Amino acid sequence: MSRKQPVLWLLALVLLVGGGVWYSRRKASAPQGELSGTLIVGDQRGGVQALLKASGELDRVPYRIEWALFPAAAPLLEALNSGAVDLGGIGGQPFAFAYASGAKIKVVYAGRSVTGHGSHASAIIVPANSALQRVEDLKGRRLATIRGSAGHDLALQLLESHGLRAQDVQWVYLNNAEAKAALAHGSVDAWSTWGAYTGYALLKDHQRALADGEQLSAGAGFFAATDKAIADKHALIVDFTRRLARARLWLGGHQDEYAAVLAKETGLPVDVAKFSIADLITAPVPVDDRLKADELAILQRYKRAGIIKQVPDLSGAFDTSFPLPTR
Repeated sequence: MSRKQPVLWLLALVLLVGGGVWYSRRKASAPQGELSGTLIVGDQRGGVQALLKASGELDRVPYRIEWALFPAAAPLLEALNSGAVDLGGIGGQPFAFAYASGAKIKVVYAGRSVTGHGSHASAIIVPANSALQRVEDLKGRRLATIRGSAGHDLALQLLESHGLRAQDVQWVYLNNAEAKAALAHGSVDAWSTWGAYTGYALLKDHQRALADGEQLSAGAGFFAATDKAIADKHALIVDFTRRLARARLWLGGHQDEYAAVLAKETGLPVDVAKFSIADLITAPVPVDDRLKADELAILQRYKRAGIIKQVPDLSGAFDTSFPLPTR
């Protein structure tokens, strides 16, 4: 194996889900039809754009899609809140954290795992030779994650389900690239993460999962939009979310095909790419009271953990004017 390969793979991981404050834009022209205009979509490298392309859903789009690519959810949410993008894909956990921080955005689309539960792609990772064998062993230990992320909420749920409080561990807030390095050097005892980082840790670094998301109910992933985009580009968002729903369902039967596309897009090893897509096989769900209850539960966990001071009123967090996408 070339010495350069691990460096290249780490760079790919950073680009896929790492921290940062920049974004780049890609334009996709399309023939004009009944729908017209431009929809600016926030995405992460190897994300929705790659999935829509692989599934054929970017073929014959009758309007322009301009892609704004971000290295992580936090800068995507910042751009969305500022109006730099019309809508963007994010998990329910970072949405909750952003909304509690005052972001003026609304959920217009939601999808949930077709299995009804979380996956092994979200996990608390420890070194192979770690003395930690159970979630209860995390008491007093240093646990790394991104503040307000899917990894953070995963850890909170697992701690609570095993009789621990958030205050029972020492939280170390790092982006995924920093946490990966900290775990390798022994600066932290465990790391709560998801997707390609979990896959790389287990398949390439030969670390192990202390616990994962399979024992938890499936959370929802969102597309959120600005009020201006909802008002001015409603029909475009309806069409886009229909394409997204079809692509997510297509993925269930084409995991190898998409993993190859994802590996090419990100530079990840194919087996890591395939591992990372477990949480992406979703079906659209209504933007309804169950969704609000899920977000409220996340916010209450965040409040108990002391990372937000108040649970915000969620009455303005969801837009129900978008029909549930169908095939």
